[in-house]
Amino acid sequence: MKILFRALLLLCVLVGVLVAVSNTERVALTVWPLPYSLQVPLYLLIVAVLLLGVLAGLGLGWWAGRHHRRRAREQGKEASRLDREVVRLREQLAERTPASGPADISGRGQKAIERQAALVAPDLASSPRGPLSS
Repeated sequence: MKILFRALLLLCVLVGVLVAVSNTERVALTVWPLPYSLQVPLYLLIVAVLLLGVLAGLGLGWWAGRHHRRRAREQGKEASRLDREVVRLREQLAERTPASGPADISGRGQKAIERQAALVAPDLASSPRGPLSS
């Protein structure tokens, strides 16, 4: 990519030098409402007009993208607000939920675990003597 960029830059410079060398004649530049004219080399006029066109294109592109930049700015603010809300809600959840271990199971939760165990291994749950007794 670097080689391609340098090759194109060299090509543009060569074309610019060829235009400057072959167009050294002076021309009169007159702007309509002003009463005087200016004598400039033709290559300078060509380069100035090309530069003016590039700047005008860049300006119009920037102007056309203002809606997208505004929308991106608003969505960035919304995303940061939602991130802050997620952090706040996680902190609230951590404050409300006590650190419960396996021994801290309520009666309702214990019954649910027993029902689940009965579904997974019904022969172990129904045996009164336990799984290892024969």
